[in-house]
Amino acid sequence: LPENPGRALMVFFSLRVTNMVFSEDLFNKSSAEYKALEQRFIELLVPYLQSNLSHFENLEILNFRNGSIVVNSRMKFGKPVARAVTSTVYLILEDFCNTAYQTMNLAIDKYSLDVESEQADPCKFQACNEFAQCKVNKWSGEAECVCDAGYFSVDGLPCQSICELRSDFCLNDGKCDIIPGQGAICCRVGENWWYRGEHCEEFVSEPLVVGIAIASVAGFLLVASGVIFF
Repeated sequence: LPENPGRALMVFFSLRVTNMVFSEDLFNKSSAEYKALEQRFIELLVPYLQSNLSHFENLEILNFRNGSIVVNSRMKFGKPVARAVTSTVYLILEDFCNTAYQTMNLAIDKYSLDVESEQADPCKFQACNEFAQCKVNKWSGEAECVCDAGYFSVDGLPCQSICELRSDFCLNDGKCDIIPGQGAICCRVGENWWYRGEHCEEFVSEPLVVGIAIASVAGFLLVASGVIFF
């Protein structure tokens, strides 16, 4: 079989554990719960993969996703291997799924098992929510979730509205709303007054605007008459 020349091969895979309950802390890679579950799967999978795959080098848990618990992972081989290795990896992981419950009390749905080569779309194995878009770095090939305008990720959590993250985002009783493609707005508008500025910090009234307009027109006429006179 032809080999992938010049560099080690990456293989992506995901599996779904049906007897574990997902929690919001599993979105946060720095949380104790995430780190504990990540370490558990590394300790379970790495020896199994090492003993069954030639040139296996390391395993990286990419993220956990809701759906019982979906484990998205990536493994790296230290030497170029046959492209058919994805089929081999699938069979090995399928066997792991079959024996996991008896030996490790893990109920893994083998029919949800997905294995793809490094030519796969890396965004498929990301856990972006509806307020983010998956982008692939053209230099590194790494995928990441990029929040839409007006949404931010804090401590690795899914993107949330700035309106929810910052209760003080709007001043002067402004109501925070997200405009798709633009971001957050929050300025109140009355019949003859309104607020303006990024945080609605500047009050504007109709009499003030009229006064400024009259002054501007008067200044223009004064300059114009001076030019004509001279």
